[in-house]
Amino acid sequence: MNHSNLEVFPEEEKLVAELELLGIRYLSRQSPYQAGKVRPPETLLADLVRQPSARVRAAVIAVLLAHPEYAEAVPAALEKLQSYERLILQGFYIAAVLLQQEHVHRLRPLLAARWRWLPDLFSTEWGLPAEGTPRERLAALGREHRRRAQARVNWAGTYEQVARQLLRQWEVQTQWSR
Repeated sequence: MNHSNLEVFPEEEKLVAELELLGIRYLSRQSPYQAGKVRPPETLLADLVRQPSARVRAAVIAVLLAHPEYAEAVPAALEKLQSYERLILQGFYIAAVLLQQEHVHRLRPLLAARWRWLPDLFSTEWGLPAEGTPRERLAALGREHRRRAQARVNWAGTYEQVARQLLRQWEVQTQWSR
């Protein structure tokens, strides 16, 4: 008897499979689950932030870098979240804005027609400096994120790691497709 259609896959596996449909393939999966479609943007963003795994939560940054049009769904995603989860989404959103500025010369050609600037929705609310390089502002964001989340996490390193993994994946794909 074939049990494959009876298998229940964890939410994380489903989310990572959906990310693959969005061109985000740097996260490994433990199952053969294949997504047929991607859930609506506000639901995807909220569901990613709710995951217990930090690597999956941080993929929100990759989604926003890969699909800047998802910025429009952020307010609706925030409404679906509890206060701590809203804090995480806002922090990751600001990180995506700053990473987009930092890596514009690599991102713009890879995104082509999908390219657009992410609007800065939360930096002022978070009291972040308007001046400085994106890297300096990411460091300030990391410190503020640590303070607000009360979690001793290297937030700036987390943000940078997501961008590095995503860009490396895309650049390798581009080389292979030539």
